[in-house]
Amino acid sequence: MNIANWLERAAQRAPDKLAAIEEGKHAITYGELDAAASRLGNTLRAFGIRPGERVSVLLANSLEFLIAYFGILKVGAVVAPVNILYRAGEVKYVLNNATPRALIAGSDYLQVVQDVWTECPLLEHVIVVGGDPIPGTYSWRGLMREASPALTAVDRRPEDLANLYYTSGTTGRPKGVMISHLNLTQGIEFEAEAWQFTADDHSLYTLPLFHTYALIIPCLLPIYAGGTQTFFALWDTGTILRTISEGRITFFAGVPTMYVYMVRHPDIQKHDLQGLRVCVVGGAAIPVEVQKEFERLSGVRCLDAYGCTGWVSSVHPMFGPAKHGTLGKSLGDIYPSMDTQMRVVDDEDRELPPEQAGEIVVRGPQLAQGFWKLPEITRRDYRGGWFHTGDLGRKDADGFFVLVDRKDDLIITSGYNVYPREVEEVLYTHPKVSEAAVVGVPDSVRGQTIKAYVVLKTGQTTTVEEIIKDCREKIAAFKVPRVVEFVQELPKTATGKIMRRSLREQTPVS
Repeated sequence: MNIANWLERAAQRAPDKLAAIEEGKHAITYGELDAAASRLGNTLRAFGIRPGERVSVLLANSLEFLIAYFGILKVGAVVAPVNILYRAGEVKYVLNNATPRALIAGSDYLQVVQDVWTECPLLEHVIVVGGDPIPGTYSWRGLMREASPALTAVDRRPEDLANLYYTSGTTGRPKGVMISHLNLTQGIEFEAEAWQFTADDHSLYTLPLFHTYALIIPCLLPIYAGGTQTFFALWDTGTILRTISEGRITFFAGVPTMYVYMVRHPDIQKHDLQGLRVCVVGGAAIPVEVQKEFERLSGVRCLDAYGCTGWVSSVHPMFGPAKHGTLGKSLGDIYPSMDTQMRVVDDEDRELPPEQAGEIVVRGPQLAQGFWKLPEITRRDYRGGWFHTGDLGRKDADGFFVLVDRKDDLIITSGYNVYPREVEEVLYTHPKVSEAAVVGVPDSVRGQTIKAYVVLKTGQTTTVEEIIKDCREKIAAFKVPRVVEFVQELPKTATGKIMRRSLREQTPVS
């Protein structure tokens, strides 16, 4: 088993078919992508890279990222991407934790590489993509020109690692997530069936490939099925809407922030989005008002999917009933052949009855194997054969799961439990609000005070009093924010997930 076989299979079946289009300009066929991946694989083999060893990638979304990904896998090595937004200290941490012998880095990140290389004693080889290499490094272009384009992926056991992906660090220091060839194979097979993805589909994304959401869903899914993908390194709402309209895009995967930007774009109604077949939203819960508005403007169902570090455990059925504001149903409940279960448990890991909130736990063959070099955390989070997500949720009477919030984000004010997402949903209904985030800040009397950070729509103005008054009319008094701060933007991870932890770390209210 080796997931690089997916690329080889697609190249054999349709070598001249477009596999990927970068920025709407640079394209590569399946035959070209497979040959390029083989060239890189042969280069790594000449470096002495052996199966099971890690190779890191410090690249923005690009054709070179795809080539590097499959080239690393072809020799049986493990892909360990590095977040391109990391500073030198963070890059050094990941490189010394993953211990790659080789690093493939874009020329834009060479300064960071120079700053940390001497402090990463196990890093032997650095390949530079674009620009001129620095002393001691290799030119991507030169290596690719000299290497052979023929290489068949080595066989790996199902449990062998394919990827070592690092968490975004929203809850602390990034942790390496161990993803095996079997995990990826099962996950992709489940997703292909759930969304009926075929070789006729064309996906679009700007999610960063160093994050598993982008890699596993809109990137690997087309290669598994023999479809086509278009990607951009940066988000631009007008470009995305135009590409969907003109590029025959059938499949879009994004985070809630992207859907917010699209429905708020003044020209969205000028673009024809009817070619879309599936729109997936993940990474965080999408505000219901935004979800409904996108569906109204596009005519396409916006399907929530739930999972962690790339894998999916619940979806909305492609056809039939769906419920806004829910995560859909467990894959195993919709498709009995998919051996995936979800349930809601209390602090003693006892399953809770419908409508009662607790922690969401999941099990299935697509789940990652655990955390790299963190056996205690792995045992804690995977106890009893179930992965404990850290998400609070409930299962309704119809079997749909509802995300309440992160356990760490729960606000306790004057003895009352308040879930930020519930308050945020209310804020999103205000006609002048574009984005919102709610956190608990220390309060000497109440324990915590509810604070809302609000981004207004372009050209709109309002007052704190108006926002609070609107909330008082829609939710119980103890859930109403006592403090509202208007901001130009909210802090987000590279995938667009709002970072509540960063907001909590700002000046507290006493």
